[in-house]
Amino acid sequence: MDKKKRLQFGVIIFVGFLIWNSLASRFINLLLPDVSLLQSYLLNKGLFAVLILAAMNKANSLKFFGIERGSSWWFLLPGLPFLLLTAMLFLDPNAAFDPSAPLTAGWVLVALFVSIGEESLFRGILWRTFEARGVMTTAFATSALFGLLHLFGLFVDIPWQISISQAVFAFGVGMMLAAVRLVSGSLLGPIVLHTIFDAAALVTAGGISEVLNDTMSVERLLIPGALFAIWGAISILIVQKRRAKVLL
Repeated sequence: MDKKKRLQFGVIIFVGFLIWNSLASRFINLLLPDVSLLQSYLLNKGLFAVLILAAMNKANSLKFFGIERGSSWWFLLPGLPFLLLTAMLFLDPNAAFDPSAPLTAGWVLVALFVSIGEESLFRGILWRTFEARGVMTTAFATSALFGLLHLFGLFVDIPWQISISQAVFAFGVGMMLAAVRLVSGSLLGPIVLHTIFDAAALVTAGGISEVLNDTMSVERLLIPGALFAIWGAISILIVQKRRAKVLL
């Protein structure tokens, strides 16, 4: 796939993703009015995960976009802050985590579907779209788009402070996952870390409604988001410097 086709494919899938995010849940609720929130998310995110994998395979191959075994376990190092934050979610005294709850497995599956869909798009398709411009530009561009995606909350009932904070947090996460993608040479590393964090956030809060409620602290999003962005950028620079020395 040449650069022009990559760009066209990236634009089409990204726009399709925005449309899907805007309309999918409404269509599901219209067709299945009695469906629960969890069931709606399972259908929505599960269908998109399947469709984007099929589109990637049709356009070239899953391996081309990064669905392959990683080349190194060192990807855990740039992802370490993400894992630490995940652990902190379970230490929160207000956590509602109950491993015996029947909904827990459902929300974990939602987290997996979300991670497959979002990572396939941002660290897979869009990564390939921008990669000719250099690693740092690619990391910044894909992370910025990932952050902009989370501004959708401005058009629903989520307070604007939280929506903007989520966008900053998502940008920071994107930079860190870009570093993970670079180190591992695969999408599987970002998918695994993304799934672990989202699953922890959902099950410790008790579901998606609780994650997005008005009690979410802006500081809990802005500060980690900024730190993640810095950590990710530094990790990318270190990897680039080390690889340049090896080539010399």
